[in-house]
Amino acid sequence: MNDIDHEQEYSRRWEDEASFNDVLAEQIRKAPYVLISIAVHAVLAFFISGWIILNSISSETPTITVNYPPSLPEIEKEEPPEEKVIEPEVNEPQLNPNEIVEPLDQEDHEDEGDPDFKSDAPLDLDSFILDTGLGPGGGGLYGPRGNEGGPRSGSPSEKAVQAALDWLADHQTAEGFWDCDEFPLEDKYPNEPPSTGPGNPVNDVGVTGLALLAFLGNGNTMSEGQYRENVSRGINWLKRVQLETGLFGDDIGNPTLYNHSIATMAMGEAYYFANRTPQLQKPMQKAVNLIQHARNPYGVWRYALEPNGDNDSSVTGWMIFALKTAQDGKIPVSKDNFDGAKSWFAQMTDPGNGRTGYDYKFGRGSAPARPEGYKDRWPGSKSESLTAVSLLCSIFMADATKIRSNKDYENFEILKKQADLCVRTLPIWDDPGGSIDMYYWYYATFAMYQWGGNHWKQWQKAIEKALIPNQCTESTGYKK
Repeated sequence: MNDIDHEQEYSRRWEDEASFNDVLAEQIRKAPYVLISIAVHAVLAFFISGWIILNSISSETPTITVNYPPSLPEIEKEEPPEEKVIEPEVNEPQLNPNEIVEPLDQEDHEDEGDPDFKSDAPLDLDSFILDTGLGPGGGGLYGPRGNEGGPRSGSPSEKAVQAALDWLADHQTAEGFWDCDEFPLEDKYPNEPPSTGPGNPVNDVGVTGLALLAFLGNGNTMSEGQYRENVSRGINWLKRVQLETGLFGDDIGNPTLYNHSIATMAMGEAYYFANRTPQLQKPMQKAVNLIQHARNPYGVWRYALEPNGDNDSSVTGWMIFALKTAQDGKIPVSKDNFDGAKSWFAQMTDPGNGRTGYDYKFGRGSAPARPEGYKDRWPGSKSESLTAVSLLCSIFMADATKIRSNKDYENFEILKKQADLCVRTLPIWDDPGGSIDMYYWYYATFAMYQWGGNHWKQWQKAIEKALIPNQCTESTGYKK
């Protein structure tokens, strides 16, 4: 597969503006990436209730097949970016004493982390805002968090996000979670057609985490924002269903670690915005300890809570972002987790074209895996989901102090090939053709913004075209 003929080095937003306020203004003017990501979160929270990866309560590994994509067309050549310089800045949030519903006793505030998991990472990340695909799109090391700088001008993106958040708020249960199979019972639109398409109840924990990430990404916390009550109820529900082992919810087979990692991400974002309050520190530390314990020594993760030698790229992606969220909140995370993930993605990535495979069975560079019965409905040839996972993980696992442009990545050539693959497989809303892959769109939206340049411009245009006109608005009261 041919690479782009003309390679252009990109300037990072975090290094190029004169001030933090300038870069916010520039993001308002140029890229509604925050809203795009929130929309993906919101839509993903709905669709993932029936997502094919989490739809089995069996602990057995599903039968999975892959198919390979055809040759792909060349992408557009890069355009030179504008030169900008900014200085990174962090505005620490303040904790409202009324925001925690279930305060813990002072003696419970002690660090319960396993001493063996204390981080030996060389970076002090105080100077950066790590946003690992959690709330605002494309924030990461190079942008704002919590929807700072998103458009507020009544744009189509803003209206779509507001409608999606309203829908999520109106389908939250009184207990605080999102009920995948009985969410139609929470419908608050009596004069509109009822909601349809119930999902699988084993996914309640993961879907609740995704919904919370959508609200948190829009700037809502447990104490601030239009949806602060929704966030507070959701976070406290996750606290209530966390087991002594640290697991959010029950062990229900293959979906267990997906649910847990997403819930950990949501708890981590709430913890960050609550100024690392001790009331949320304990559940975060327990959740992280469980993730680190589940990793295979010298390897990564798959479905099992106990290490058993099985690894795959999909579960590993979620785990890395859960751990990066924790690290952002100064929860101790062992460097071994990231070293294992770097090694895994290198083994699974075809150096010739950059495509990342699923597991050892299918080998490096294999197309996205599909359980039996789904490979024809959602062809792997129309997705680069695991390539996007690998690209985004690589970006966030890099030493940010050494990255001033894309060419500073030690594996730049591979990452560039991965970015090329993503823009050759742009989002298209084609339900009969099986191209709607929210999992892929979620990861690639973050990855393309982080990569920047013409890759991001092409992706941004395509994701807006795919999502905004196809939002279902009949039962939200929102009219286009």
